[in-house]
Amino acid sequence: MKKNTTIKLAGRDRDPATVDLDWLLSRGRNGRRRIETLGWKRLAAIYESHAPGSAVRKAINAEARRCGYTPSTILALNAE
Repeated sequence: MKKNTTIKLAGRDRDPATVDLDWLLSRGRNGRRRIETLGWKRLAAIYESHAPGSAVRKAINAEARRCGYTPSTILALNAE
């Protein structure tokens, strides 16, 4: 697993390992879930910071499939 770096989330720097499933799936003011509005670079950083098989990783994989991407390909392309 890579060294955790901070990423900009909700207007402030945040450690990707602190992102939990509830925050990722909650809806913003525009009515869209955060997982839908975050870019793939941020989602890849969050994905890398969580353990294999965790609920966060499963949600990101499901989102990639929902968008028509192969999860391993899109996350590998956007990993830093």
